[in-house]
Amino acid sequence: MPEVELLDKTEIWVEGVSLTGADLREIAATAAATLGLRPDTVFVTDVRDARVVLDVIQPRVELGDALAKEGELLRAIATIEGVAVASDAAVHSRGVLGVIGIPESQAPAVLAAATEAEAGVRSYVLTRVAVVSTGGEVVAGDIADTNAVAVATALRPAGYEVTGAGAVADDETQILGRVLRLVSAGYGVVITTGGVGAEDKDRTIEALQQADPHFATAVLASYEVGHGRHVKPHVRVGVGQVGWTRVIALPGPTREVDAAMPVIIEALDNGWDNQDFAESIAGVLRNLLRPQPPAS
Repeated sequence: MPEVELLDKTEIWVEGVSLTGADLREIAATAAATLGLRPDTVFVTDVRDARVVLDVIQPRVELGDALAKEGELLRAIATIEGVAVASDAAVHSRGVLGVIGIPESQAPAVLAAATEAEAGVRSYVLTRVAVVSTGGEVVAGDIADTNAVAVATALRPAGYEVTGAGAVADDETQILGRVLRLVSAGYGVVITTGGVGAEDKDRTIEALQQADPHFATAVLASYEVGHGRHVKPHVRVGVGQVGWTRVIALPGPTREVDAAMPVIIEALDNGWDNQDFAESIAGVLRNLLRPQPPAS
């Protein structure tokens, strides 16, 4: 069933409702339950002139949960003590939640059209790739950022649209903010490069774990904490999911980015789960970094 963006706070107003000592919290909770919304995201904000206004602050909603629900919502509110619903009562909302008032006879056609549209949008979004490099030396311009070009060189022939999304400092808040902005901008894949090591400045994995608490990681190398600059036991790569967006954390060296690209293409094209995806990237990179025996 398609999900749709509510974008910003959305108002629903119910006209033809009279209240006598009614509990506004119960009205909000009833509306939330009827429309498939979280109860903590629906609030009654105004009552006047036989009108009850509710605010919805949930960012996304399942279209089918709200579609053609005017009659059901009015009947549910009418059961609340202290609420009287007139025979000509109506529910209104601008934007996406306007589907509440669609006649039930039209609901199947609207839902089918929305499902088809969502499939098309999702298909397009999943081909859009953004590349973010991390590190103060990249931000300062001390070294060239060659990773976006490397990713584009590999992915464009495979049918992906690749955008260089700039560089960001080794800071969890900045990394997280950049990735979430790219997710909201409709990129189906976000690849970060750098900041996956064992030093205190390496914060990419930690930032992405905030975006996806189930962010899958795989170990490239292990170190004893406290020796040299190592404050973490592992160098890791990772793969996670934020909404529709697959988020992939790679090391910074372009040689390693290049080596990971064939695995990334295969995994994206075939829908691998995150842990297998991460382990496969790590396997390729471990082989790349393993010391080679001298030539005989």
